[in-house]
Amino acid sequence: MSFSKEPNHIDVLICGAGPVGLFLANELASFEINFRIIEKLDKHANFSKAIFVSARTLEILDNRKLIDPFLQNGVKVKQFVTYQNINKLFDIDLSSMDSLFPFALMNRQNKTQDYLIDALHKKKSMGIKNVPNVEFGMELIEYEEKDDHIIVVVKNVNSGKEEKIICSYLVGCDGVHSSVRKGRNDWIFEGRTLDNSWVVADLNIDYELIKDDQVTLFAAEGGHIAILPLDSRKKSFRIIGRVSEEHLTLDKLQKLIDEKTAPIKLKLTDPAWIANFKVSERVANKYRMGRAFLAGDAAHCHSPVGGQGMNMGIQDAHNLAFKLALVIKNQAINPDKILTSYEQERHPVGKSVVSGTSFATKMLSGKDFISICLRTFVAPFMFHVFPQFAFNFQSSLFQTDLKYFPETSDILHKYIPRSSPKNKLIKVGHYAPDGLLKKIFPQKNHDRLTLFDVFRSTALKHTLILFTLNKGVTADRNPLINTLLEIYSEYKRTITPIIISYQGTVQTADIPFTPFLEEGREQHIFIETKFELHEKYGITKEIGQQAFVLVRPDLYVASAVFENDVDKLKAFLKGYLVKLDRHS
Repeated sequence: MSFSKEPNHIDVLICGAGPVGLFLANELASFEINFRIIEKLDKHANFSKAIFVSARTLEILDNRKLIDPFLQNGVKVKQFVTYQNINKLFDIDLSSMDSLFPFALMNRQNKTQDYLIDALHKKKSMGIKNVPNVEFGMELIEYEEKDDHIIVVVKNVNSGKEEKIICSYLVGCDGVHSSVRKGRNDWIFEGRTLDNSWVVADLNIDYELIKDDQVTLFAAEGGHIAILPLDSRKKSFRIIGRVSEEHLTLDKLQKLIDEKTAPIKLKLTDPAWIANFKVSERVANKYRMGRAFLAGDAAHCHSPVGGQGMNMGIQDAHNLAFKLALVIKNQAINPDKILTSYEQERHPVGKSVVSGTSFATKMLSGKDFISICLRTFVAPFMFHVFPQFAFNFQSSLFQTDLKYFPETSDILHKYIPRSSPKNKLIKVGHYAPDGLLKKIFPQKNHDRLTLFDVFRSTALKHTLILFTLNKGVTADRNPLINTLLEIYSEYKRTITPIIISYQGTVQTADIPFTPFLEEGREQHIFIETKFELHEKYGITKEIGQQAFVLVRPDLYVASAVFENDVDKLKAFLKGYLVKLDRHS
């Protein structure tokens, strides 16, 4: 076999340039990892596939400074409304959602891909090293893993020329028919393909009941219909639903919708596309095999109910990217443990979402007595009578309640605070809460910010927060300042320290002696006026102890300890991250 050129060695090869692959590419580019990204198609399709962007995904995009075009061009959805015939069964108001973005965003997949490609180009123009272009028309043919690398054979689908690539790691973001997953016999896509057919159509709907700031569902025996807004200016919507026949024309689709929504009459016009698809409910048996990984639809696929597919995939990439960076940069004590934690944390999420969407689909569409009772009586009663049920439902749907568990993840600190009925310290594996702060060195009109604003500037490292209660921010007032600086001096490559105190404890006399002045990091000392962040993180006045909280680059808590257990934090870090002096 002859190849077009001699093989070159890269750190990571991404197979698939959909939203998941492109987000992973942006992550690796930010970490300055040497990678390539290939896509079998000659170009992206103009029609939209995934359109639903969840609150948690919006938070991730915001943290990575990618969110602006999404907010500028997407359609914000403020509620979900479910009907059966003309009767409203229940609705879900998203404004109370515990998120910086209390809404869902509808954004066409082709636009999502354009935004992420533009972001790669911007990184390249800013001088970030090793930012490649997407290589369209390149297909993965086969790969073979060696001790310290993978040999991948790819082919240009137009010229037929083959190329050999040597990479340290291979990531399959190439969809349900993944070539990466199929490249190994021991990778199994466990699950089933459902017999029924589904339709997806983008078209115009003119009816006052169908609003452009809500998702409208019609529950019906034999298959529900979901209507999602695409463009409020053009009254453009997406219809998704189960159907009894394939190859629908506009007239046939109109008839189907009339049956599902009667006595409501929706006028459908100007279809951009109408297509059928089958639903598969599958999860890969493993997310990692040696040096190869799966993310997105290559790892899991399910019913479109809840619109979680692309969002799960982006969160897969968010979880994996910083771990690959730690290993490639020799910053991880145990590389295998770091990489295995990707599967340990994300595989249970995939299984949970697949089973959850399967249940929701059956409830909305089932003809059996139990399904009819659930959607007609039980769900409306629970939503109206028990607000916590509605909150839990939307938290699950929008993935704002997602957490990882120290019992199953090798890189989360298995720390149990000393028992006390007053102990409310944030749990390891939980997503870091946000809250308001003020800068200790305020600039005119720019003294207020949020903790997520701070994380945006520390995104490529772990953030070690010292919550000081009222103990001060200088070493002469607070001995833990020296502890923070000691940890920082050992892990400068991987940890950014910040201090959060509250107003009144930082005196003018502190200013010349703040701990980071010599490092030019005085902006990493903050105060809060209402003590809310301390309480959100479980550092209360009742307990009276300061605490350290280590937040990972994906914004999940890696460790949280009270001041009397700081040695346990040091021991955890010693087994997790490489100290500076090992490679200085």
